[in-house]
Amino acid sequence: IFCLLRLLKIDCIDCKVQEFKGRDTYELNLSGNVVLPGFIDSHVHLIDGGLQLARVPLRGVRSKDEFISRVKGAVRDKHPGEWVRGGGWNNDFWGGEIPTAAWLDDISPDNPVWLSRMDGHMGLANSLAMKIAGIDKNTNDPVGGTIVRTTEREPTGLLVDAAMKLVFNVIPEVSVNDRREALLTASRHALMRGVTTVVDVGSYVPGTSEEQTWQDFSGI
Repeated sequence: IFCLLRLLKIDCIDCKVQEFKGRDTYELNLSGNVVLPGFIDSHVHLIDGGLQLARVPLRGVRSKDEFISRVKGAVRDKHPGEWVRGGGWNNDFWGGEIPTAAWLDDISPDNPVWLSRMDGHMGLANSLAMKIAGIDKNTNDPVGGTIVRTTEREPTGLLVDAAMKLVFNVIPEVSVNDRREALLTASRHALMRGVTTVVDVGSYVPGTSEEQTWQDFSGI
């Protein structure tokens, strides 16, 4: 028997639970199925997770064609100039061929693209992203990183370790509106899986400014 969204008692219908029944009581017949209270996750990065849900999912992709198709679909939903971000790809799943900017340029001429590999040690940029980042054949490898190049020293689009920062530095900061949308997206995702309470860690800690917290949650 549920009353005012509060679980009062779980029992069989023939037992003495009818005393709890009121005018606004909602009765649900589970037909023998199991019901559990909402789960509580005490360690999540909720907004970061919501942002990740909005990016191109490349984990498990097993062919070049599938890789390109997923990015193409994401570009279709973006306005010109918007960044397309994604990750999770593993070239070992399609035989080892390393992706290059040439895979992306025809399908994303007006959108910079950045796609990280599953291990986080390298990523792929399209030509527009490299142009924005100032990466060309004359760009030196940063300390601790590598710009993968052709035999003519032209960047292929693949950046390793510290070289990834060249692109990170030009990706716009996530806006407050984007963070709010990510919060709602992650919340819906959690609720669909029975998670009703979370503790967001890493964003709101003692000693940090509360400004971002109010920006994230104001009006939601």
